[in-house]
Amino acid sequence: MKLLSSKPGALLQRAISARKNWLAEVLLVFTLFMVCTALLALRVSQGEMKLLATPNQHNDLWLIVNISRELQKLEYVAQHCLAEGDGTADYAELSIRLEVLQSLLSPDQNAPKVPTEILAALPEAQRILAHFNHLVDAWSQQLNTTAHPDNVPRQIIAQAESLSGQLSQVILAVHLGTTQALDQERIDLYRRFSLINGLLLALLGGISVLVIKLIRDKRLLKRLSDNLGTLNAQLEQRVERRTRQLSETKSLLIFILNASPSEVTLVNAETGQVYFINHRLRERLGQGPDIDTLFIPELLVDEKERARFKDELDQYGRIDNWEVQIAPDNPHWSLLSVKLVEIEGQLSHLLWGYDVSKHKELLTALELQASTDPMTGLYNRRAFYERSGLALEGCKRYKDPYSVLMVDIDHFKRVNDDHGHAVGDEALCWISHILRSTLRDIDIIGRLGGEEFAVVLPHTDLLQAMDTAERLRNTIAQSARTFNGISLNLTISVGLACLSHEANSLENLLDTADKALYQAKRTGRNRVHA
Repeated sequence: MKLLSSKPGALLQRAISARKNWLAEVLLVFTLFMVCTALLALRVSQGEMKLLATPNQHNDLWLIVNISRELQKLEYVAQHCLAEGDGTADYAELSIRLEVLQSLLSPDQNAPKVPTEILAALPEAQRILAHFNHLVDAWSQQLNTTAHPDNVPRQIIAQAESLSGQLSQVILAVHLGTTQALDQERIDLYRRFSLINGLLLALLGGISVLVIKLIRDKRLLKRLSDNLGTLNAQLEQRVERRTRQLSETKSLLIFILNASPSEVTLVNAETGQVYFINHRLRERLGQGPDIDTLFIPELLVDEKERARFKDELDQYGRIDNWEVQIAPDNPHWSLLSVKLVEIEGQLSHLLWGYDVSKHKELLTALELQASTDPMTGLYNRRAFYERSGLALEGCKRYKDPYSVLMVDIDHFKRVNDDHGHAVGDEALCWISHILRSTLRDIDIIGRLGGEEFAVVLPHTDLLQAMDTAERLRNTIAQSARTFNGISLNLTISVGLACLSHEANSLENLLDTADKALYQAKRTGRNRVHA
């Protein structure tokens, strides 16, 4: 307490207070503002340079003038064609002029693009050009398809004067629009350069504030350095006292960690040197008290999980609540957290784990109970719909075939009525076994209720699904089976549906397959219907 009330301590407090005054905050704001304004001014300047270096893009007037000139050439060629008169006129030049006008009025997609921003803002001009384009298309079609093309030059000459007048109006409107656009661009350029001037003035102000603050900081640092000797002496005394406290705290912490039910260790990240390992983890590893080296990823049992664990730890420097199996000689589930820390200048891994083996076993049992039919071991309705929906989305994404089978045991009610439900249950289990052993691992089998089963065949088209269904039907029909001393020869009926535009959801496919199953039963049972 005396050290804290000494003069050097008071000077240190005043120094810290000085660093937290309003000027420091102002410096931070101005520094950030200086950086932002400098970047913004540079960006604006670059944009203006690019704008000045770009050629003028207002080509609307050029386009309309060219169309007008081509109309005059078209009129001249039409007059020449009529002058020949006797049907021997060559209309090739007239066709060429029409094609040129078509290319100007409606350019091809592969042709160079001509910006027409001014024309886009003039509805009347667009209407005139569209009307002109319609006439040119009609003339070109008549010239190429009619037996008497001499009507085309007459129509061109009749329409030329009216079209020339309309194009003159368009030229005047485009000229006015271009002039207004250029004026607006000059106004925008003036505003942008004014903005740059303002930013540069703000930048100058920020630099001024920075210089003033640097001068003040230099004076403050000089005062602090004068008191550094006194503070060092006091610091040595505190370090000595703190070292004794840390030694006592370390002993207490080691005692607590060894008594903890958690798994704790601290090892060197590069060499694997063990700095500390508590009794709980040492017992789990099944090793003696002398463990010299230990690499955290090698604790994991699964090699793929070990690689993912190592990549995650190398990339982020920490792992939180990673549920894995550890201790290859004594595997058990643990919830691991690892953090990269620095110990005496060396990077080290601090591991903290909790044994969750019993919790994992309970979750596995609950998940199995919630997703399977207790009698047959197949997927129940909820799990079947969930997994079948995921498989359907995958097949849709990659445009693969997808088939569904609805399977029903023939005359199963008679089996229950004649021989009892115990025999019926054994028959259901036997049918489930045949389904699992006959179908592929990727196929999804579920019991939807009673004697009704559903099978999803991913990546399987209609012919393959028919072959699978027939093989399944034959296997069951040709296999006699004894249940509780009673010999039964069971058969099944199968309805089949494949993914299509009409049946493109799981519900539609199951409904379609169910209708096919009903049809198979109506036509005699022990058969497959698609």
